[in-house]
Amino acid sequence: MTLIFKRIADYEQLGIGLFIHWGLYSQLEVGEWTELIHQRKKEKYEHLRNSFTASQFHPRQVVQCAKSLGAKYIVLTAKHHEGFFLYDTKGLSSFDALHSPAKRDLIREFVNACNEENIKPFIYIATYDWHSKLYEKDFNKYLQYLKKSVEVLCKYYGKISGFWFDGNWNKKQANWHLDELYGMIRHYQPDAIIINNTGLKNRGKISNPEIDAVTYERGCPQKVNHNNQEKYISGEMSLTLNNHWGIATNDLDYKSPREIIESIAHARQIGANILINIGLTGNGEIPELCKNYLKLIGKWVKMTKNILYYGKATDIKATSPKDFALKMNDSFYLFVFNLRIRGNENVVLGGEKVSSRTFLNFHKRVEKVSWLDNNEELMFHQNLKENSLTVAATGFDYGTDWIVRVAKVI
Repeated sequence: MTLIFKRIADYEQLGIGLFIHWGLYSQLEVGEWTELIHQRKKEKYEHLRNSFTASQFHPRQVVQCAKSLGAKYIVLTAKHHEGFFLYDTKGLSSFDALHSPAKRDLIREFVNACNEENIKPFIYIATYDWHSKLYEKDFNKYLQYLKKSVEVLCKYYGKISGFWFDGNWNKKQANWHLDELYGMIRHYQPDAIIINNTGLKNRGKISNPEIDAVTYERGCPQKVNHNNQEKYISGEMSLTLNNHWGIATNDLDYKSPREIIESIAHARQIGANILINIGLTGNGEIPELCKNYLKLIGKWVKMTKNILYYGKATDIKATSPKDFALKMNDSFYLFVFNLRIRGNENVVLGGEKVSSRTFLNFHKRVEKVSWLDNNEELMFHQNLKENSLTVAATGFDYGTDWIVRVAKVI
């Protein structure tokens, strides 16, 4: 029998998360891997600590930005691969925000703001570390250093909803002593979700029985194998707005809102959460472009009501590519892709004709089908013998294009 833990069920109902990359690298504005990829001298690079002010980092603004997206949780990089901590390590390291001009425990402020505003705080910790000499010279001592740095968060920062680790893929054959690390987390934060990013080559793989969700970084899986252990496992996709996770001001290749919205819809179709990433500026400010992107995506999320959080996957199959159905309570919700806008004989926009969409394995007797965005009732035909439902999907009203449209079936 597969165990379904409450913390995992609750996590799946969060649906959408905001991922935030911020560190010393943000001051250079050329991506989070700049120290390694640009072969910067370690000593010179780490002097960036002396100009790290965090003067524009306001946790409540971050929380409000997440809410504008419709995100229910935030994952913030407390330590990326550069090894710089955004919190007080209690003497474990001087390479932290308390020993910078900021002189602030930024993670404490973040966790407090999240908990006060009903957003779940998740902490990102890089396990692959360029700063600590122990990583290469004495790996077992490094693991103790890593464990102690996480223990500080577990013991002194109140309720933390999840830990998001990243970097074990750098030493694939090493013994990371995960039972010790995860056991410590379970002791202090028993309800915290544990995630360890598997990297690009091992998407969806489970590295330890304590893992609560598997990752699909930049991936778009067709399914999540939720029941491949005795414990039910969730899944999480992630994408960033352009091609970098840390801020990169010369990367102009931003994803279209269509790609982002369709990715969110697909994640929920397969029962996975999704993280949408932004990079803060060097002083901790949210770039205006990112704010506007998140607000724009958030308009669609709001239009879909609570379906993205509480809707469950079904075995209903659509005959049109991409279309799918979720179920919430006693109603079904049809996600319909590739509709066009309705014009007239003078302005033809492609949505003037009704698009027939058929869904199979539909057993419920239907009384009404209507769009969520404008409550327009739709014509439909149901074949109860063949368990099929065909809906006359109308195009968007002129002046409107939701990209993915949702119809409620009761």
